[in-house]
Amino acid sequence: MTRSSLTKSGSNSGSREKTTADRRPLTAVKNRVQGTVSRGQGKTDRGPGTGDGQNHFTSEIVKRTTVLNKPHNNPVKVIHFADLHLGMENYGRIDSKTGLNQRVVDFLKSFNFLASKAIEENVALVVFAGDAFRNQKPNPTLQREFARIIRRLLKEDIKVLLLVGNHDLPNMDKHANSMAVYSALEIDGVYVANKADLLLIETKHGPVQVATLPHFSRSQITAYLKEHDIESKGKTLSELNDLMERTVEGFVKGLASRVDKSLPAILVAHISVSSATVGNEARSILMGNELTVLPSVLQQPEFDYVALGHIHKFQDLSNGNYPHLVYSGSIDRVDFSEEKEEKGFCLVSLARGKTTYKFIQTPARRFVTIDIECKSEDPTAEICSICEKTNLEDSVVRVRARIPARMKDQIRKTEILGALSHAYYVAYINIEAVGEQVRTRNPNLTESQTPIGALSEYIKTREDLLERKEELLAYGQKLMDELMQRKI
Repeated sequence: MTRSSLTKSGSNSGSREKTTADRRPLTAVKNRVQGTVSRGQGKTDRGPGTGDGQNHFTSEIVKRTTVLNKPHNNPVKVIHFADLHLGMENYGRIDSKTGLNQRVVDFLKSFNFLASKAIEENVALVVFAGDAFRNQKPNPTLQREFARIIRRLLKEDIKVLLLVGNHDLPNMDKHANSMAVYSALEIDGVYVANKADLLLIETKHGPVQVATLPHFSRSQITAYLKEHDIESKGKTLSELNDLMERTVEGFVKGLASRVDKSLPAILVAHISVSSATVGNEARSILMGNELTVLPSVLQQPEFDYVALGHIHKFQDLSNGNYPHLVYSGSIDRVDFSEEKEEKGFCLVSLARGKTTYKFIQTPARRFVTIDIECKSEDPTAEICSICEKTNLEDSVVRVRARIPARMKDQIRKTEILGALSHAYYVAYINIEAVGEQVRTRNPNLTESQTPIGALSEYIKTREDLLERKEELLAYGQKLMDELMQRKI
């Protein structure tokens, strides 16, 4: 089976700056793009299946009906960001001024910082690589706040590309994604991409081609293979993964083959790349729920920059090759797994064959972990002393202390909380008794309990796991469901 057979129609045709040398001469204008899911200045006709439904795969090519400005010789300024996850309320309380959870205010602060930088730098295009909200059903308040910042950008003639990520997808195919309202309203300057597509966006700095690759789940790829009579049953997990990767590679090469080589081009994708360093996202990847591809699948020479979303850590996976293959990371911290990660976005100077970028940090809230090995005869005093000396201003903090088992009853948590009073939020204080010889069995754990019930009881005994209780139970249920499927 060839890779081309896996694609649909048209597939055969603190700042750190990165630089790349010029490439070979480029060919003439094709002046053809695929249908888009929304409209804007220099808008394209709609292709099939581009409404609110979840046809995430390739669409038919359509001819442009507008005349483009001539390409500018100067680079086009672009901002690339991803994984906003607006609506995360971990470690937050209600903000009296806005009525919003303070953590929502944090994320909006970072988003507004990005918008201000875009205006200050005279950016022409903002590319968002997926996961706008915490889930696919954001409440009206979150949608309003998101729209206000989009409006700030549009007022400055900054075009906005919104790619659909896994957190934006509805649970049912025919339901709308979390950003579909922008398509329905046909807002000039906003493009919502929910399928593998090629857009030609006319910006104030000149035309930019944007190839889009939204999030594909394994089940979506399997359904696509079935629809196109490509046999996937009876294959080993390794064979199936290879087939799925080649399917995505077919999509990417199909898009690359239609790139007009006289104009700058970006590929924006919400996907896991095998060489990426992962954090919080590792759980779903290790469970086999994620489609993962090699860097070479996305790093096609027709593109000048590959804007990635899904992994929350900023990283460049290009390994010195062209184009840059960049995860911008998230713009604020979700939890302690991102404690040591820089948060921000990429300011891209997009030019055919010589694109550069720099990473710009946002004012993300700090997360701080205090680990203590208690050695004194008064562990509470020792913990308090260390906490008081640590800079915790405006930070979310957790304390993890190990003490001799014989001193466990001497811990005075009220005093420790007092020593942490200069922190913004205390996530938890976990005291581990070292040297205990006997562990008392939890009386609530019985043989008659379901595995999920037992897991729930166990989490109750672990203060450090309580914050992730719902997530851990959901993963546990998914594992049980998969085990039951195998037995059937």
